[in-house]
Amino acid sequence: MSYQPHLRKLRKLKRSKPSQTENDVAQALFQLELTHKTLRECLPRFHVNTAKEFENPATGKKGVLVFYPLRFLMLVRKVQKTLVSELEKRFSGRSVFLVAQRKIVKRPKDVYKLQDVQRSRTATAVNENILGDLIFPADVVGRRWRFRTDGSRVMKIYLDA
Repeated sequence: MSYQPHLRKLRKLKRSKPSQTENDVAQALFQLELTHKTLRECLPRFHVNTAKEFENPATGKKGVLVFYPLRFLMLVRKVQKTLVSELEKRFSGRSVFLVAQRKIVKRPKDVYKLQDVQRSRTATAVNENILGDLIFPADVVGRRWRFRTDGSRVMKIYLDA
C-alpha cells in the first residue's frame, strides 16, 4: 500500500479501513490545508474521527455529517463558516455538517452512583449540544414541545437571526 498523506486527517478507532466518504473528506481537508489562505493556520492540528453520508427521505437532499474530536470545538467554531462553505464547494449538491464527537454514559441503576455521572455526559446534554453544533452560528432562544394524541412529541426550536 502506498503512502497517502491525506489519511493523517482521518483518525478512526481501531485503525479500520476508511469508507469512501471518509476518504473524500480527509482528502478535501488535506487540500484545504495546503491551498486555502485563511484555513492554513488552523487545519494542521485538526483531524476528523469519521464522516457519514445521509439522505433526507422527505426532501431527497443529501448531506455529509463530519464528526471531529471534542477538544477541537473552539478551533472549529472560529473557522466553521469558512470550513463548511469550502467543504460544500468540494461536495457539490450536498450539505456539510460539523459535529463534535461526544460520549453518552449509560444511566446507572444504583441511585447513589447517579451523582457520579457528569451532566455533560448525559443523553439530554449530549443531544442538546449536538443540536447546538448543527445550528452553530445561530443560538436557540426558545423551545416548544408539542405532544400529539398518539404519544409522539415534536420539538419546535426558535433561533435568533
